[in-house]
Amino acid sequence: MVPEHHRRGVGRALLQHLESELERRGIEYLQVKTLSQSHPDEGYARTRAFYLGYGFRVLEEFPDLWDPANPSVMLIKALSNPWGS
Repeated sequence: MVPEHHRRGVGRALLQHLESELERRGIEYLQVKTLSQSHPDEGYARTRAFYLGYGFRVLEEFPDLWDPANPSVMLIKALSNPWGS
């Protein structure tokens, strides 16, 4: 983690490009997994805040998917509505 590289729009630009490409291919959802909010790591708290601020929502927490010391959370974002509304 290099703090001086944060908040420059690079992550947002990458996600916007990825979303455009996925939507072009007809993909409806984007998901990410990261360290869960039940873990006290401040760096991952900022990671989750980034994704949540970008429109992702918590779908499910997995207390031992990786291992009990590293609980994960799945975040998901709808890219397009297949029903057109």
